[in-house]
Amino acid sequence: MCKSCRARILWATTRDGERMPVNADPASNGNVLLALQDGQLAAAVLTAGQARMSRARRIPLRLAHFATCPKADHHRRRAR
Repeated sequence: MCKSCRARILWATTRDGERMPVNADPASNGNVLLALQDGQLAAAVLTAGQARMSRARRIPLRLAHFATCPKADHHRRRAR
């Protein structure tokens, strides 16, 4: 659950090993594909074309929670 807006989220790991909050419910405009890899939830951010093809195949996609959280800026890391 998001500490700020109380939305249901899932934590997944990106290819780069970063943790990513993802909305728990699939979205019609989603671009994040989730999969289990070695018992861990992995997230892949798809290109627009890949997302379109996945949605056409009825593969559920989600949105990164930062795209929908009203307090996303509060949680973002500052650039180094």
